[in-house]
Parts: sequence; C-alpha cells; structure tokens
Amino acid sequence: MSNRTQDMAHAELLAAFERHLLRAVPRLLTQLDRDPDSPTFGCFDRHFWHYKMRDFASMVLQQGMLVLDTLYHHRFPGNPLYQEPVVLSWIDGALRFWAASQLPSGSFNEYYPYEEGFPPTAFSLFAVTLTLRRRGVPAGGEAVLRSVQKAADWLLKKTEHQALNQEAVALAALSLAAELPGVTLNRELLAQRLDDFFAQQSPEGWFPEYGGADTGYLSVLLDALSVYHELSGDSRAAAAMEKALRFISSLISVAGTTPVMTNSRNTDYIVPHGIVCMAESSPLAAEVVRTLFADVEKPGHFLQATDDRYLCHYVYQSCFRSLERFSRISTESETLPAGRGGDIFHPEAGIHIRHTAGSRSTYTAGRKGGVFYLYGRGGLLCADFGWRQKTAGNHLLVTHWQHADNKVVVGGDGDNVVVASEGSVTVHGQPVSGVLRHALLRLTSRLLGNRIIAFLKERLIFRAVDSGIRYHREVILQQDAITLRDTFYGKMLPAFEPCPAPPHSVRHVASAANFNREELLAAGAPQRTVLRTADSLVITTTVPLAGGGGGR
Repeated sequence: MSNRTQDMAHAELLAAFERHLLRAVPRLLTQLDRDPDSPTFGCFDRHFWHYKMRDFASMVLQQGMLVLDTLYHHRFPGNPLYQEPVVLSWIDGALRFWAASQLPSGSFNEYYPYEEGFPPTAFSLFAVTLTLRRRGVPAGGEAVLRSVQKAADWLLKKTEHQALNQEAVALAALSLAAELPGVTLNRELLAQRLDDFFAQQSPEGWFPEYGGADTGYLSVLLDALSVYHELSGDSRAAAAMEKALRFISSLISVAGTTPVMTNSRNTDYIVPHGIVCMAESSPLAAEVVRTLFADVEKPGHFLQATDDRYLCHYVYQSCFRSLERFSRISTESETLPAGRGGDIFHPEAGIHIRHTAGSRSTYTAGRKGGVFYLYGRGGLLCADFGWRQKTAGNHLLVTHWQHADNKVVVGGDGDNVVVASEGSVTVHGQPVSGVLRHALLRLTSRLLGNRIIAFLKERLIFRAVDSGIRYHREVILQQDAITLRDTFYGKMLPAFEPCPAPPHSVRHVASAANFNREELLAAGAPQRTVLRTADSLVITTTVPLAGGGGGR
C-alpha cells in the first residue's frame, strides 16, 4: 500500500472513529447530573441522582470526567463541547462530587455502601489526577486535593494481587498524584509496589487476571502503563507494553476480531488509548489499531455492544482520550500473526492458536475447559464452549471454567496437532439478588468494611467445587477437519447427562455478558457421536474445513 493510500485509509478510520464517538456523546452526557443547583451536581451515576434507585453513587463512573476533559480541550469536526465554558463547570462539579463522596478511610464505593473498594478508588483517582494535571486545581478546589491525598494514602497501603489491571491503574494514579501541588507520598513504598508489579508479567506478555490471561483487561493495563511511562520514562514500562502488545496481536483473528471466551474474565473489548500511544512509533501497534477499529461503525463491532454503565469508564474514556493521539499513528505497518500464519502456543496462558495465513484462525483455551473457536476471513464460523448440566438449586455442572491447575499439552507437528486439556467438571451456583441478601450485605459491610470483599470474590468468582467428574478434551487440528473428542470419567459419571454449553460463562465478571454475534451460531456441530460405557462417556464432534475462508 502506497503512503498516499495509507494516509487516506488512516483518515477514513479516524473519521469513522470520531463519528461513532460523537454519536455516543449525548448518551454519555445523559449519565451526568448537569443541574448546577442540584445537590448531586457532577455525579455520573444516573441510577443514584436521577432514578433514585440507589442510596449511594458508584464512584467508578466518575471516570466520565475524562471524556469531558477531552471534549473540552480537543478540537475535531462536529465536537459540540470544544472550549464551551459550561463544560468546565461540569468537570469542576464532577471533581467536587468525587471529593464529597469519599469515605472516612479515603476509599470509595462501587457496588454497595461502606464497600471501601479498590477499583472505585484506583480508577476514580486516576481520572481525577489526569484531569487536574491538565485542568489545574479549580478555584476553591482545596477539598479536592485533600481527597486526592487521602485516596493516595489509602491506595499505598493496599495491593491488588488478582486483577493486575487494577494495580496498574492504581500505580499510575499514585504517580500522577505525587506530581500535584501539596500531595506527598512515600516514594520508597511506591517504588517497591512498582517492582512487584513488573515482576508479575508472564514471559508471554500478559499479567494475571483472576487466574489467567485476558486481552480486554490487558488493554486497560496498557492504558495505565502508557500514562505512567510518559510521566516517568521508566524503561520497564516500555518493555512490558511491547510484550503485552505482542500477546494481544497473537489473539487477533483473520477476521480482525478477538475471541471472547478465551479470556480469563470473558471481556469482549479492547480499549485503545495505550495501543494508540504505542502506535506513534510501533508499526505493530498501528496495525492492531487499524485492524481492531476498522469496522467501528458496523453493528457487529464490540463498541456497539458497550452498555450505558461502561460508557462512563474503561471503554469510552479510553476511546475519547485516544482521539488526541490518533493523528500521530504511524503509517508503517507490521503484518499481524494472523497474516503470517503458523501455530502459537502460550503454555502459561494455556492458549493454542493456529493461523492459516489469510484464511482461518483457530483458538483452544485449555485452562478454560478447551473452549474452541474457528474463524474465517468473514467472521466466526464455529465455536464450542464445552458442556454443562443444570442441577437442583440453580447450580450448574460446567467444563467452561478458568482454572490455573487445568493441564494443557500440545502434541503432533505440521498440519496435525492435538491440543489436550484436562480438569474437573466444576459445580457453580447462580445466586439471585433479593432484599434479604442485600440487607445482609449492607449490614456486614457496615461492620467489617472491605474485609468482606475476599469472601464475596470467593463466592462469586473463584469458588470451584469438584463435581466428582473429570474431563479430558482433545482438539485435533488437521488439514481437512477439526475433531473435538471429550472423555468424561469419575465416580459421579452415571448421573452426568451433559448438553452443549451456550456461549456464556457462569463465573461472575461485571464487565462481561455483552451481546456477541457468536450467540447466534446454531447450537451443536455438523457431526457428533456419543459412546457411553460403564466407566466413561466419550463425545466426538467433527467440524469439516471445506473451502475454509467464509464467515457468517
């Protein structure tokens, strides 16, 4: 592609991205209390200030102030808020509402009162400090700076070990806070936190997210690291970002999309700001951006499924902030792994990928029960999410479960490769919200504060009860067909009557469960055989590969 053609393609992509985001502006502003005489002026939680369905504001939503900050400062075609004085008043209101909502400990709530949550504290402080860095401290903003100090002091005493994107955002927020006038931090403690953080990156490029790799949250982590790197010049951040980018790029299919359920936390989006920052000098990052956001205006793009709550944080604040860097994206490009072809195996993540150059991409997520995807150039051709059986009391027996102890082995060579995964069929409950549960939650939280968070995570996310049934899945990749062979055995096998699992995970992740086109794929597969003996149950599924390039 010539430089002129590349420039035209880039301009078209930027224009499409701007159009999509401009359409979202009214919906995002609808989340904000814009009445200057309202006692909740500046609040981004519409369920609190307008519907009055809750008696507290979820402070993670205050990241919407970053969208206001971009719209006020960045001029682009059609931007209705550029240099509008009322926007500054909204930003100041958002800052003051944030400060007024702080708990005595310095932390904030997200899901329930007295929560003292790490994410709402880290992400809201990140937004506040980024905003103050450009906006400056507004007149009468001493209370905001005092709240920044309190939030920073609280975050310095806490470390997030299970969701490293949250830790990255906290570290970036602390680094930003340390540059504000009148804010003092223990630099030695911050340096130790940074050392510990960088040490947790897998050689494959990802950072742990609830026991595995997740491209969506890895892009959130990249967003935070890009801010930290520009602030500090820390070479460790640049190296970590490069490795993370290469991991994300390996997951992009020949259709230009990424599989959802290979992710440990089932996220379906990639936030762009960190990758766009890298794309100024990295041809690979530039190609990742062009590929992932080329179809941003089409109904099937992941941004079209972003729910209203997520307009205000993670996804859209990153999208809007990336607009200011988009014009600097390199016109150079590096061919993605899907374009080069070949097999990739990430043994720590337990993910095997096969790209047939320009034709097909297959994925097997061994640590999630062997979840399998097949893409053609036109989109998703086939997906298999394992097996499940419903039991009494809203419990499910599932093979689709992220577990670090699941074994994954890749054998064979050339066109014939076998990806084998083995683990336990997991029992997981699906609790339904109710008045009594919420009353108990509020009372317990009032008494114990954030000490109950570990218990809640264990119940909703990590608890994996062994059903007494084992599974062994083999995904056999051949030139003309793909075979999935599932073998079940164990003492509880006689009562096991599995059905093909739908494209949903029962492991709780708030950011998951957006609508995906894969839900429209017909259940089952073209060919399936079942063989049950006294000791085992073997189900074999065959997917022919005739032609190989189309899509749905």
